[in-house]
This record gives sequence, C-alpha cells and structure tokens, in this order.
Amino acid sequence: MKQMYLRCMMLLLFVLATISAYAQKTVTGKVTDQAGLPLPGVSVIEKGTKNGTSTNAEGTFTISVQPGSTLTFSSVGWGIKEVVVGASNAINVSLSEDANTLSDVVVTALGVRRESKALGYAVTQITSKEITQAGNTNFGSALYGKAAGVKVTTAPGGASSAVNIQIRGINSLSFNRQPLYVVDGVIIRNDQQNGPAGANNNGGLGSAGSQGIWNNDRISGNGMLDINPADIETFTILKGASASALYGSDAASGVIVITTKKGAKDKGLGIDFNYSGTIERAAFLPKMQNLYGPGYDAATSTSNGGDAESWLTDASAPGGKRLWWSAYAQF
Repeated sequence: MKQMYLRCMMLLLFVLATISAYAQKTVTGKVTDQAGLPLPGVSVIEKGTKNGTSTNAEGTFTISVQPGSTLTFSSVGWGIKEVVVGASNAINVSLSEDANTLSDVVVTALGVRRESKALGYAVTQITSKEITQAGNTNFGSALYGKAAGVKVTTAPGGASSAVNIQIRGINSLSFNRQPLYVVDGVIIRNDQQNGPAGANNNGGLGSAGSQGIWNNDRISGNGMLDINPADIETFTILKGASASALYGSDAASGVIVITTKKGAKDKGLGIDFNYSGTIERAAFLPKMQNLYGPGYDAATSTSNGGDAESWLTDASAPGGKRLWWSAYAQF
C-alpha cells in the first residue's frame, strides 16, 4: 500500500512539473543604448521572482519566464526599464543614460569633465553650497575641514587678509608651496611674486624704495580675494603627481580647479540672495598725537631731552605735558 502511495505521489509531481515547464516560455532579445550599440552586463530579472540573467558581450540574452510576467532591465549608469512579456518571444530594449548617476563628474585640466571613478588619482570636490553656507568672505577660509589633507592658514586682517593653502602637507623653507589655481581654464597667481622695482612693482620698504612692493613685510591680500565665493559652482582639488602632470611643473604642489556659475535655461524666474557681514576690532592701533605740538621727528626730540613726540612730562602743565623747547634749539 505504501509503495502504491509513493508511486502515485511521484507521478503527480512529475505531471505538475511538466505542466509548469510547459507554461513557461523562452524569451530572447537584445539590449542596446540610444545609439544602437550593444550593452553587455545588463541585468534581466523577472519581476517579483529571483529568476534572472544578464546580457553577454553582444548585448543579447535568453530567459524562461511565465507568460504575462514583467521583465526588468537595469545596469549601473543606465535607466531602469520594464517590459511586459506578450505573445512574441523576442524582446529588444533600448536603455537611456541615467542623469542622476552620471552627474558625479569632476573638472580636470582645460575644463575636461571626467567621472571620479575613471581617474587614477585622488580628487576632492566641494560644492558651492558647502563653500557659501558658512558665510566666509574668502573662499579659502571656507575650506576649513572640508577636504582631507588640505592645510589652510589665514593671516590676521579680516576680509582682506591673505590665505595660504597647502595640499598633503607639502612644506618649504620659503613657504612657497601653494597649489596652482585654475579658474575656468585660466591660471591665476595667488602667491606673492618677488621682483625688481618697476611700474607695477614699486615703492617697497627698502632704501630709496629699491625693493618691490612684494618684498615688504606687511600682511597683504592675495589673488583669492578677487574671487567671489557666491560665483563658484564647483571647487575641485587635484592631488598627486598624476593630477599635477596635466598642468606641468607649475602644479608640483597640487591644483585647485574652480568653475564659476553659468547661465542655465529653466522655467520661471529664479533669484538667489545672500548676505554676510563681519564686525572686527583691531588688536593694536598706532599712537596718535592728538595735542598741538611741533611734530618734529623723534630723533631730533629725544636727542635734546624730549620724548618721541617733542613733549616733556610736567605735572604742573595742562594735560601733564608741555613743549620741550630744547628741541627747537637746533633750528
């Protein structure tokens, strides 16, 4: 009796399997891009099941599915497409590029845009929102903590103070290891250039003005002050020898590529408004002579017994000081 029961069960399972196999249909097809070129490695999945396959090097596929089921075609960088299996056994599909996944590009040399994963060197990209959300007047100051391996040094002096940027800890005794700055494909200078006195490099702090303006010891601004942070669209930091090779020896300390915002076609009227304000106080102010006095040079006054401002301390005099007349004896 048991053997008869087992034989009946085996026969029933065989019949059910045969019916299921008979109900499925084999679908073949080809997946191409918008230009008609084959797309290999595209996943073809029967929706709602684990049944699936992928296209070969020629973009073709073969899969057995239930009639009326839905096939889902997907691949990295391409849009997902679903097709219902009908009476035909051949399904050809054309996929379009997915703008969301292909937008992760960086700007390299001469405005060339490439995908980050296609580059063989380290790249850090900072968006306009990250630069402007802190409200810094200098985009160099806005880089604090935004990029790994980037050292930012800001000199005192407020909005007009100079900013020094070093990539990957490159050091130099002359402190001349700033990266190369490229704005919309144009190289700009951010370091202080030494040079002889001339029409554009004149009146320095030397004897008879022999030193150029760049040779003085004062803290002055640099080229980055000319760039409005609100005008920056993308800010890309290229690191390593492979990245600097695109620009030659000038990029030995790295490259910072800046692209500014351009006009874009869009529906409706779009207005962006932002404001940032700073209030600062000088730590040290020069001593000013606010009382009437001769105003002779300090050397003449001190050599004749007066102070540097030609005054003599006298408790009986108004204000505690009076003119030191000996300072006039030499004239």
